Amino acid sequence: MRIIRLAAALGLIAAVSGFPALAADQSVTFDKTFLTDYSRLVPRQTPNGMDFAFIPPQAIESLAKYNAIMVDQPEILISPNSDYRGAKPENLATIADSMREALDSRLKAGGYNVVDKPGPGVLYIRVALTDLELTKKKRGLLSYTPVGAVVKFGSDALKEFMSKFDIMNMVIQAELTDSVTNKVLAQYVAVRGGGDKPVRMDFDQLKANMDEFGDRLRCRLDNAHGPVDKQINCLDPNAREAREAAQAH
Repeated sequence: MRIIRLAAALGLIAAVSGFPALAADQSVTFDKTFLTDYSRLVPRQTPNGMDFAFIPPQAIESLAKYNAIMVDQPEILISPNSDYRGAKPENLATIADSMREALDSRLKAGGYNVVDKPGPGVLYIRVALTDLELTKKKRGLLSYTPVGAVVKFGSDALKEFMSKFDIMNMVIQAELTDSVTNKVLAQYVAVRGGGDKPVRMDFDQLKANMDEFGDRLRCRLDNAHGPVDKQINCLDPNAREAREAAQAH
């Protein structure tokens, strides 16, 4: 019973939580090479797009046993459908570092210990931004990179990248495993963008999608570490904000 209640609080569906499965949108496609297994993902329509999730029931209670988190450098996969498929290493590094920072900052804000080495009690998170579709800006901007240039990081670097390119589609993928045994504890895919009719994302939208993923991850860890009667719906931003505000006092 406790597992079922926790699963509901984590926003799981179908086989995980016992609730009716939502029909999969057959038009939603994405790269399926990053996760170890895509067959167990269950779809769920959200206000921001289509999400897919898998958390085995036996892993929910064990999630509370992890006292540290190791976030790997995100991988970037440009879609073969992208209008522009070239990217300088520093541009990809800008996106990857922004994703990692979004996760690290939200986890640290929740009091979680973010580490850089595996070990007992360490949760390992693999992240990727796949199906990235880019278009070049119409205006001609000088984008010369001198040899040995120091790569910029943070929001300023991401804004500079988006002054040269438009992001039309992207998919956030993540896999949570035990850092010692590699046992899969959760998988998550968030499809964001216009699908067959891509719509340009501005900086705020891109940042919001990255932050949203970090917020949900922190929320689900908080659910696992807290008492059953204090679980919340991690898909509800108002509920997350209210709990975080209460935790801050």
